[in-house]
Amino acid sequence: MTYLTRETSPYDGQPEELYRFVQGTSRWLYTSAQAPVDYLSETYRPAAIERGSLEQATELSRGSLEVRIPRDLPLAQLFIAAPPEGVVSITLYRRHVGDSEFITYWKGRVTGSRLSGSTMALQCEPIATSLKRPGLRARYQLLCRHVLYDSGCGALRDSFRLDGSVSAVTGASVQVAAAAGKPDGYFVGGILATAQGGRMIVAHVGIDLTLAAPLPALTTGDPVRLYAGCDHTTNHCNNRFNNLDNFGGFPFIPVKNPFSGDAIV
Repeated sequence: MTYLTRETSPYDGQPEELYRFVQGTSRWLYTSAQAPVDYLSETYRPAAIERGSLEQATELSRGSLEVRIPRDLPLAQLFIAAPPEGVVSITLYRRHVGDSEFITYWKGRVTGSRLSGSTMALQCEPIATSLKRPGLRARYQLLCRHVLYDSGCGALRDSFRLDGSVSAVTGASVQVAAAAGKPDGYFVGGILATAQGGRMIVAHVGIDLTLAAPLPALTTGDPVRLYAGCDHTTNHCNNRFNNLDNFGGFPFIPVKNPFSGDAIV
């Protein structure tokens, strides 16, 4: 019996769903079934996972989905401290008990999370929404508009990389001995990266670094990669990165408003 036959049957339908979450090379595989399910050489483990209903509409923005998972799942830990670095995609497969035919029921990405008691709700949007979303156009501003190390910036990330290891960590405060080899503030606006992800550095004095949010899996002795920060001024762009040709700001915008009504005599 095919999936469509069971899906449209008044009595024979008994759906099971597979939830495949992916971020880079990391995967989290769960199923609503009562036993593990093997599909495409991957094993999906049972979890108390549920989702909201899907709405069929002509507007892509109305096709969002909420997935609710226990907060003690490894996937939930990714969202507890702060939004994860990079895109977390979700693929929902569906079949009926007694049938081997799976279909790709829904595909999208996680855009937000909400923690309530023992449950975490993940807000997801269809992957197609990115096709109709207008991008942010260039702004006329004093500071550089480019994201550090992106294609517009052009600075090579690994040319400004410093390897080290964690000497101590308390919440968002991390000590890395190698950081003392650079002037205070050198890593502000840069990144501390590990195998589990990365965080922006918001303060740097000697060996002490303060992250924008804690990295829950970070422990003493872990290797880290530190990347230089930028304040998006011509000073850092030229003197730190030698990258003034790619500066994305307009440093010579007049700072005095000609319409402020000040007297000219």
